[in-house]
Amino acid sequence: MEKIYLTKRYIRKPGKAIALLLSIVILFEVFGWTLHFEKKVAQIRHFGGPLAYLYIVLRGGIFPELVTLIMVLFLVELTHTALKIYTVRFSLSAILRYEITFLPVMALAFFFFNPITQSVRYLLVNFPVYDLATYWDTYIIATYSLKMYFNYLIPVLLIGYISINLSLLSDLLRDVRIWKYRNAISG
Repeated sequence: MEKIYLTKRYIRKPGKAIALLLSIVILFEVFGWTLHFEKKVAQIRHFGGPLAYLYIVLRGGIFPELVTLIMVLFLVELTHTALKIYTVRFSLSAILRYEITFLPVMALAFFFFNPITQSVRYLLVNFPVYDLATYWDTYIIATYSLKMYFNYLIPVLLIGYISINLSLLSDLLRDVRIWKYRNAISG
């Protein structure tokens, strides 16, 4: 087997990536509860109970970040199309080159998804009272900072590369099954 033919299953169908994102959020919540139990209890009281807290987390955190996830996967798919990447040679150096191809995409993705993610967050969090000055100053201008960029960089790298590698692994396993089947028939 010389090449891995890319179907990009995990990139084109974001359901598994969404499940991964939700798993990461749950993991962070578990760590948050473990390390800062009193603070979390105070937050729940502040928001008016567990259901209100869950509503705030969904509305201000999870739903807007789904937009980030979809945008990152879209940029990865767009990169595949623009660079006409349909196969990857089955060697460590070729796979590493394939991986490195996406590093600039992941590094610059923030500038593409941030205004969209923040707009969705603003619409969900501030409903039904909207104010253009608050939107522009708090949700757009203030979010273009080094701190915010680096807050997003690691999750974007994780989401992007986990999706790319799961897709690549899935395609590799599929190609190995096909290769074994063809060799069994001809052999």
